[in-house]
Amino acid sequence: MGLFSKKEKKLLLGLGEKNVDLCKEAVKELEELYADLKTAYEEIDNVAEEFVTFATTVTQKLEKNEQAKLTTFAKKLGKAEKCARDAVRDVHDVLRTQKKRLKEAQRELI
Repeated sequence: MGLFSKKEKKLLLGLGEKNVDLCKEAVKELEELYADLKTAYEEIDNVAEEFVTFATTVTQKLEKNEQAKLTTFAKKLGKAEKCARDAVRDVHDVLRTQKKRLKEAQRELI
């Protein structure tokens, strides 16, 4: 006598298949999100560096208070660039984790 009846086994198998389908859908959506995010980030990747270079050349021509504002803005832009870079990395990490979960779910069905 088995632990589960045929009806329960069929139900568990159905739940496992549903889990795999949902994981596949999540992986597909995460891959699309990652591709879009990475493309957008690559377009603006060096904007902060270029702005800092530009700001250093212009800073000498500005008054003290304008120099301070420009320096502050350059720092904020650098922080925004770091935030965008971290977001791309984090989405990639989530995608990788979801792919691992999908493989585990597929193995459990076998």
